[in-house]
Amino acid sequence: MQTVTDAVGAVAIPLFAVSSMVAVGLGHTVRQFLAPIKDVRLVLAGLASNFLVAPAVALLVVTALGIPQEARIGLMVLACAAGAPFVLKLSKLAGADMAVSSSLLAVMLLATIVYMPAVLPLLLPGIDVAPGAIASVLLFTMFLPLVAAVLVRQFLPAAAEVVQGPIGRLSFLTMVVMLANQFVADHRELAGLVGTGTIVAILAFIGLNFALGWVLGAWRAGGGTVLGISASQRNMAAATVVVVANFQDSLAVPTVVLAGFLALIVLIPVARWIGRDLDPQVDQALSVH
Repeated sequence: MQTVTDAVGAVAIPLFAVSSMVAVGLGHTVRQFLAPIKDVRLVLAGLASNFLVAPAVALLVVTALGIPQEARIGLMVLACAAGAPFVLKLSKLAGADMAVSSSLLAVMLLATIVYMPAVLPLLLPGIDVAPGAIASVLLFTMFLPLVAAVLVRQFLPAAAEVVQGPIGRLSFLTMVVMLANQFVADHRELAGLVGTGTIVAILAFIGLNFALGWVLGAWRAGGGTVLGISASQRNMAAATVVVVANFQDSLAVPTVVLAGFLALIVLIPVARWIGRDLDPQVDQALSVH
């Protein structure tokens, strides 16, 4: 069984990361990627909620609840990973401004690629973290696929429109396969997390990030929803490839998987509740892309 789950993980994890980045890139031209820079206040609020607030919240909950060191590593890696493609699906469910959500997602993706290698070693003192290895993983699974997809969208828009939907569905499918596979592979480790405070820490992390992101975006009409979702839905693709590459065979991996699963359980109903008075077609958002 271990051989099977290892083989599935070796394919599903990088495929999830790459397909997620490609799906986002195919929906953005170069101009659209650069557009958010014009709204300086929005960008600053997004950066603050994702790269200042989220790590601070993670430090707070892991310290207050005293979760195991390896689980702490997993949550801190997740706290540094922003720009989750699934943010777009949650934003549709919540009836958020999709142009703003997409633009902010692009900025958070690019910022994550720079931020994680630089900051993770500082947030995990005493832990052997290889910034070069993190940067390399993010370069090949996030940055290059993202840039390539944007260039396709820029110069071959018709082709990008044709393949964006299937690749988006592939991204969602590989996420489900990855989560299910890791649950099977790490079921003993996941069971071992019960009673350690890790589940409570993850739920508190998700809830506090959503609330504080909402507050930071409240100045702008609809901004609370956009930043709340952006801050609370972390980038599973980036976090997973980093923990697997740097902390394999530790509780960091099942912690990230569990956090991804719990985020779906919490945030999908929240997004549906926020968008409950909108057009019924919003309920079909999960099937789009």
